[in-house]
Amino acid sequence: MKGRALQARGCQWILLASVGAAMAANVFAESTSADLQLDLRTDVGWESDHFRYMGKDFSESLLMQTGQTVDLTLLTHKTLPHRCMLDFSHDYCEDLGHPDTWGRSVEPVVCAATTPASRALLPGQNADANRLCITFRGGFSYPANGAPDLASHYRAEIGEPESGAEPEIVALTVTLTLDSEQPLHRLSPGCYGAVCVGDTLSSVQATTKVPLNIVSGQSACGRVRSDQWPVGLSAQFRNSRIARLDVNPPSNIRTDTGVALGESPALYEMYQGALDETLEAGPGSLPVKAVYWQVPGEKGLQYELDSELQITAMASGGESLMEDWPCQ
Repeated sequence: MKGRALQARGCQWILLASVGAAMAANVFAESTSADLQLDLRTDVGWESDHFRYMGKDFSESLLMQTGQTVDLTLLTHKTLPHRCMLDFSHDYCEDLGHPDTWGRSVEPVVCAATTPASRALLPGQNADANRLCITFRGGFSYPANGAPDLASHYRAEIGEPESGAEPEIVALTVTLTLDSEQPLHRLSPGCYGAVCVGDTLSSVQATTKVPLNIVSGQSACGRVRSDQWPVGLSAQFRNSRIARLDVNPPSNIRTDTGVALGESPALYEMYQGALDETLEAGPGSLPVKAVYWQVPGEKGLQYELDSELQITAMASGGESLMEDWPCQ
């Protein structure tokens, strides 16, 4: 019965993958009216002299800030695929292609499609442009070394839209002043970066030089996090050892397969059916928790999905993925 329920749900995932982008949040997320975030880690490919963005439209959010200086966060990934590797049958980009692709352009140019709403913000001579090409001038940084993902925080001066090299293109210059950088690792079966299930709390603090604070439970069993960890990441521990790593909203963390919270990827297809349901209210019902086991019972990733098949939480661990709380 469980297998049939999972197979049916897998079909739902495949069918909903094509509309997943419409259910996800805009690529630009406003933490305040003037704070912008642009995730360039997925759906970005290199096209001879510029980068092509294939994800959810961001042109309207950016054009609304023209002529202003704002706080801007850019999320970048070390490896970008070529255009030929951006398969239109998928809603995600695999980590194929060439590392350090961002380094091919001193001033990266990222082009994306416009929408009727964004074209309404353009001056008359550019009102029919169907593509917005942004030149990032100044201190653009990318993860050339270390972690595969990087969050770079800037003060960004958003220019005024101008006519591009071709009639259908509108150009926009964004001048960046780097404020700070934060490496972002990926959640893999059993680990987040150098922090892995089974590590002692003392070894994690000694290796990463990151203080861990108990946020719930007691000294023998509970949950810890660090102010230096990315937002949304915490760790459950038992007998002074990490039992599980949890990712909850809000969070920018992605798994090693490129999956993030708020998305509706075709998980059943992505993991070729190797998903094991762990908790559900009844046969075929939602929400559901599904686990991909790299090593059964020892290393896996858990996805929690809501009734719309969006990912609402993720976890990495071993046998702890079969329970909600280690301190039973």
